[in-house]
Amino acid sequence: MTGEPPRWRFRRMLPSEINQDPVQGEFFTNVSDLPERLVRESLQNSLDARIPGETVRVRFAFSGEDGALPPEAAARYLDGLAPHVTAGADADAAEREAIEEARACLGRPMTWLAIEDFGATGLAGDVEANDPKQPGNHFWGFFRSIGISPKGEDSGGSWGLGKWVFPDASKINAYLGATRRAGEDRTLLMGMAVLRTHTAGGVKHPPYGQFAAHDAAGDDDWLPLPVDSETDPGIVRTALADFGLDRLDRSGLSVVMPYPKPDLTPAAIKREVITQYFLPIVRGVLSVEIVAPGEHRVIDRDTIAREVGDIARPDDEDTRAEETPDSLDGVIRLAQWAIDLEDGAHTALPVPTRSNDPLELLDLERLRERYENNERLAFRLDIGVHRRDMAERAPGDFRLYLERAEGLPQGHDYFVRGHLSISHMDHIQRFRARVLVTVDGETALGHMLRDSEGPAHVSWDASEQRLRDHWIGGPERVREVRRAAERLLQRLVERPDEQQLDALADLFPADPAPGRGRRQSARTGGGVSNGGKGDGPPRALDVSRTGVGFSVHTPRDAAGLDGTEWSLRFAYDTVRGNPYRLFEQGAERGVPDFSIGDGVEVHGRSADVERVAGNALRFRVLAPDFRLDVTGLDDRDLIVDLERAEATADAAETEATA
Repeated sequence: MTGEPPRWRFRRMLPSEINQDPVQGEFFTNVSDLPERLVRESLQNSLDARIPGETVRVRFAFSGEDGALPPEAAARYLDGLAPHVTAGADADAAEREAIEEARACLGRPMTWLAIEDFGATGLAGDVEANDPKQPGNHFWGFFRSIGISPKGEDSGGSWGLGKWVFPDASKINAYLGATRRAGEDRTLLMGMAVLRTHTAGGVKHPPYGQFAAHDAAGDDDWLPLPVDSETDPGIVRTALADFGLDRLDRSGLSVVMPYPKPDLTPAAIKREVITQYFLPIVRGVLSVEIVAPGEHRVIDRDTIAREVGDIARPDDEDTRAEETPDSLDGVIRLAQWAIDLEDGAHTALPVPTRSNDPLELLDLERLRERYENNERLAFRLDIGVHRRDMAERAPGDFRLYLERAEGLPQGHDYFVRGHLSISHMDHIQRFRARVLVTVDGETALGHMLRDSEGPAHVSWDASEQRLRDHWIGGPERVREVRRAAERLLQRLVERPDEQQLDALADLFPADPAPGRGRRQSARTGGGVSNGGKGDGPPRALDVSRTGVGFSVHTPRDAAGLDGTEWSLRFAYDTVRGNPYRLFEQGAERGVPDFSIGDGVEVHGRSADVERVAGNALRFRVLAPDFRLDVTGLDDRDLIVDLERAEATADAAETEATA
């Protein structure tokens, strides 16, 4: 192999092989934009590979047009790739547009984006191994597997799909990787392209191709191997110089994306670095350098407070409000305060649940006074978790830090497992407060929460199948962690007389709170009614709260409902904003609070039921013993709209807060 230049190679497909295009990107594109996905994946990988005791330094370097490789130099990294990138006679319109853009790139100087880490181990593992699964073999995981992760339980990610973002970041859907492993004196260079099943030169090929060392073996015997600096030092040194990589004598990984997509800018990367990884930066575990023509920034524990002041905010109405500079500055300052606290400065108590209010064991009035005086509060919340393969429950805890924040238009809570921000959860919008929840990723609780995350790792989902498979009572434990801040704030902001009023409302229907624009409602224990008045439409169906949802049923004194049709929709109640519109906005972003058929189940008796949306049903009452049960929700207040569907019937529309 020595002296022969590396090139791109796609093996020939066998006639018996199934035709399948990659779908990994679908796990991500509906929940995160490209800069967010790239920052989350690259920094997560680097922190997972951190050398103990080291600060991980990650460098994002943009060539810009000034630093682009001229076409003759770029050709070294495109040899063999062009016919495959531009194949696609049967592609749809969107794919043809992407192919034309890729074809145009191949004739121009090569712009590039490089991401390098230092203080990390590099891609450890046997480079010649390709067994079905290689635990701990990170080289295999990065270059030879899709959807299978070699990472251990303490890692940030675990699906093996995140590296999809590297080819996705390139207009030619390819990337190069150079790694130097801790304890070795060589640098390895390899690449991967992720395209679609395609035909080039009359030969059919699978989607995946490799930039690898020259090998004359036929497809049946070919195993792509990296270019090794010990046998091909000139080739490796040239590549490192072309892309400005510092990989000759320091362990870690460098990833190069040729022709990066236009969404990837220094400003976008900076925004996502601060938004997604403020906590490890404040802790001093991570620092990030961003380099571009005319620009050089370092974001570390000493500079992050200054850098957050001018982060760019995208012109996107769906961008989360907690990404504003003011909000991020607040949580950074809260994190700086939290990491300096001694363990004894935390108030220790069991995690609050629906049936257990541990704050009653404390001096609640003193806590309320401190909160109202804008003092920060720190809690250590104890919670046990039980893995199915463990003999008994494992004790655990997480930390919760909160402060009053009257300057915010709405409250925000920030969740971090290990070093990874779980960014698409927000439960305290109705409180003007700021909350930081941190979970040690190396504990049993951290492992359980990781199993509740989907491939994008942006939410703790109580309906995630891996959670149910691996943990006894896992869904309820996840809900308890997610809702802990909300339950604490509920007690901190209420007054004794307010608490008593709420207790009575659980037994008797009451008019809605003034100023909220609500229609008349009934709470748990009351039926769907006109608020208790005797001159309105007759009573129709009852709505009552159950432990994990609500029930709709015929009351004892109702008659003549057989054959009637109804529409039903429901959402979690909010103090500000329209609950149904807020639900729709979450669904449009791909992160609804819940969805019928995905964790939320509907069971009907003497009913013909049709799902209309993630939070809406139509149903027909078939007999007097009709009952409809909706389960799988958490214990937040619910708002339920129930309306008679027949055009000739009087609308029995109600809004029940369950």
